[in-house]
Amino acid sequence: MISLHNDQLTVEINELGAQLHSIKRQGETGEYLWQGDAASWGRQAPILFPFVGRLKDDQYVFEGQIYHQTQHGFARDRRFAVVEQESDRVVFEQHDDEQTRAAFPFAFRLFVTMELVGDSVHVDYRVENPASERTLVYAIGAHPGFNMPLTSGQAFDQIQLSVDPTGEYSRIVLDGPYNDSNHPQFIDMTKPLTLNHELFAHDAIIFKTAGSNFTATLHDPAGQHGVSVTTRGTQYVGVWSAYPAKANFVCVEPWWGIADNVNADGQLLHKQDMHRLAPGQTADYRFSIRPF
Repeated sequence: MISLHNDQLTVEINELGAQLHSIKRQGETGEYLWQGDAASWGRQAPILFPFVGRLKDDQYVFEGQIYHQTQHGFARDRRFAVVEQESDRVVFEQHDDEQTRAAFPFAFRLFVTMELVGDSVHVDYRVENPASERTLVYAIGAHPGFNMPLTSGQAFDQIQLSVDPTGEYSRIVLDGPYNDSNHPQFIDMTKPLTLNHELFAHDAIIFKTAGSNFTATLHDPAGQHGVSVTTRGTQYVGVWSAYPAKANFVCVEPWWGIADNVNADGQLLHKQDMHRLAPGQTADYRFSIRPF
């Protein structure tokens, strides 16, 4: 585990997947980050790369060859190297190798920077294309889960979700594990939404944020604690909890990409909302987490 601290926060990160493991406020014992449970969801805050969501039949076609890849990609299950470390900042790195190229035939370097800035954890994903000729085609996202409620003795169905900016949002619905963006619904977020487990009976609530800055806040009114996730330039933000397991956690997920469309033809170059990075180029993706 890598430990970061400043005068307001203590954070732990696992080198396996460069996954957040703990977020605590200084002087308090309460744990903000979900600690994982195999009975509902065994992960905590995986990085989604080089795909967000599920591919049809867990496969895709590129240059006439079929490649197999499970949901959310492989980065979450690979160990990252620590390339820089200070008391309040760490940089992890992962790159392509023979194993990754068997599932994803591209050169890449993925840097993950986590830094404590005041009362927030700032997260930066930098993707580099070190290839000399081939364009890198990928998606990336985050999947942090938070204990909800944060106060013992309180109930899940007291938790409120609010967003900034407020308003009516296009909501991408899922047909099984695939997105049906051609038939969006709309969700009124002009005032906080009180959560319950049944809201997640058909998987995540997916907000189409369309590249705007967006903050989602989970608030435990009884305990007066919560967490805000501020995204910068995301295409989508998913809010999810396990169902029917009905566990006491909620994920707020910044996504620069999305699961296959229900009408996807399996061709990588036709896949919805994939990013393209020319040889020698880099791209940055940022969000922050503020526990309160």
